[in-house]
Amino acid sequence: MTASTPPNPAWWPAPSPQPLMVVGPNPAMDRLEVIGQLEPGAVHRVRTVAARAGGKSFIVARSIRALGPDVELFGFLGGAAGQLAREECATLGMGDRHTPIAADTRITPVIVEAKTGISTVFNEPGPALTGEEQEQFWNAIDDAVVADRITVCTGSLPPDLGSDTYARIVSLANSRGGFSAVDASGKVLRSTLSSHPWLVKCNRSEFESVLGDDSTHDDDAIRARMRSLIAAGTGIVIVTMGAQSFLVATADGVWSVSVPVVPVVNATGSGDTFLAAFIAQVKLGASFAEALRAAAAGGAFNAAHLEPGLVPGAELESLAAQVHFSAVTVDHAVVQVSRA
Repeated sequence: MTASTPPNPAWWPAPSPQPLMVVGPNPAMDRLEVIGQLEPGAVHRVRTVAARAGGKSFIVARSIRALGPDVELFGFLGGAAGQLAREECATLGMGDRHTPIAADTRITPVIVEAKTGISTVFNEPGPALTGEEQEQFWNAIDDAVVADRITVCTGSLPPDLGSDTYARIVSLANSRGGFSAVDASGKVLRSTLSSHPWLVKCNRSEFESVLGDDSTHDDDAIRARMRSLIAAGTGIVIVTMGAQSFLVATADGVWSVSVPVVPVVNATGSGDTFLAAFIAQVKLGASFAEALRAAAAGGAFNAAHLEPGLVPGAELESLAAQVHFSAVTVDHAVVQVSRA
């Protein structure tokens, strides 16, 4: 290990027989449609259509399962789309711990331009939930979170769930000696940070939203805020930058990590695949540096393919070999987070 390679953090999971746990309260049925070029107001002919269970939780869980580890999903499923999602869980050997609901699971159209690789996504808000359905969900979470188990919280929340949902799960995991990883944005992210998860992963725009104002922040401000979160009790903070190098912070320092260069076909889900590859490698006993390399490779693999997520046998080694680390010097000035 070189001086620029990040060491394993002190707060690092021990081997556990428990399946990985993915909590995504707002899954969807993704409908992927490929066109030549998107023109508002025009009539388009669709070249390719693909539909499968989606939302961030399914992309994460499916990718984890493709790499080998067992995984269970928690959230809400209802209607025909929900039934198709349950069937996909069974087909892929993923534990289906979703709470059944009366309302229909949302459908997410994803329009991909064949010419540019640019994706346009239409996210529905999610289904209505009854009080009884919410109680059943929380009972399932309470039963499942145990010592040493890794719980991944990812994606948006249905309108009826409070923005503190992930914060509650993080606090529960911390109180029981578990590990929580969170990929969120906006009010949900701000609420979660106060509970000090083991891992926070978000993109730059999501992270800038917690810095306290609406201006664009330079890299120094982002790195300083990452370090302040570590000092407050979060274990690992990762901020991705699309096709550019991403930043990672632990109590040992801050690193810039390069990203493999690939031809972009559809970047939708790259952040989810990034997180999945990282968590899967942690579960398989990899080092922190190895897991970061796998994460970068997973995100790049996703961007180079039409359908989001990893598949069994996905070639990641050659992509991981392109990943390099650079230690970053951080100004000790601390950027305060807005609690509004």
